[in-house]
Amino acid sequence: MSGGARALALALTVVAAGGTLAPASSWAQGTGDLPERLEDRGHVAMYGIFTASPQDRELATIHVAPHMSAGIRLNGWLSATTDVTSAWTTFQVAGEARRSSFRFGNPFFAVQAALIEECQRSFRAGIGAAPPLTTFPGTIPENTEVEYNYAVATAARGFADYWLWAPNAIPVALLLRGRVELSAPVIVGVELDPAVLVSVNSNPSRLAIVAAAHVGVRMGPLTPGLRVQMFAQSAPLAGRDFSQWTAILYANAEFGAVFVRSQVAVNLDAPSGLAGQRGATAWGASLGGGIRL
Repeated sequence: MSGGARALALALTVVAAGGTLAPASSWAQGTGDLPERLEDRGHVAMYGIFTASPQDRELATIHVAPHMSAGIRLNGWLSATTDVTSAWTTFQVAGEARRSSFRFGNPFFAVQAALIEECQRSFRAGIGAAPPLTTFPGTIPENTEVEYNYAVATAARGFADYWLWAPNAIPVALLLRGRVELSAPVIVGVELDPAVLVSVNSNPSRLAIVAAAHVGVRMGPLTPGLRVQMFAQSAPLAGRDFSQWTAILYANAEFGAVFVRSQVAVNLDAPSGLAGQRGATAWGASLGGGIRL
């Protein structure tokens, strides 16, 4: 078992064993995020994602993506969420004219059950799916621009919200999320999202998974932390690479019913990371927040 797998297994053990877990703030924004406290009925939020990567002497990229989310508590243990996003990417290859693409992502709808929801610990299980809006226009020049837009949108999020940008597929994902707040103000959490991506064109369907662990330290209204994540699928992401590791530094803030989320995601290995091909490294920064209802 690799070091990353051992760390994730340890975090799962901690969550299963119990401890003290805060129901209010999650690690950061993301599909299926539920920032509600026990007394809240729902939330609305908006975030902005930005990157100027990939970037080198041969390629200049600018990417901006708004992300809106909302959730509602259906009863004492069941909640529903929706995430809607779009992306605009402009890029220029050396010696060529600048090109741009604007597209909507797959709107992701999820239902989650609170199997454990206490003052200092929680565990949720749910299922989510999205209609296939991330398709291609059909012409070769437009398809190239759109494909690059989808790839940058995915990489700028650190592959955390892959379902929003999975092209030509209907993503159906199982959502498993748990977190524990220890006796010291340390928050430990894990996520495991296995999924099937049902193809809507001639390409075969594929399996995928997001596995992540995060640790944060609560300091009054502020909670900074680190999330380490792995995304993998049964088809190559690029070349012979089937997975992507990412590190995400985040800072959450809570001010009563108002919450703020910020993060910087840096991909680590190939195909989109620091250890990958020169000029292919992708990172992304995001900032936003919302209000609990």
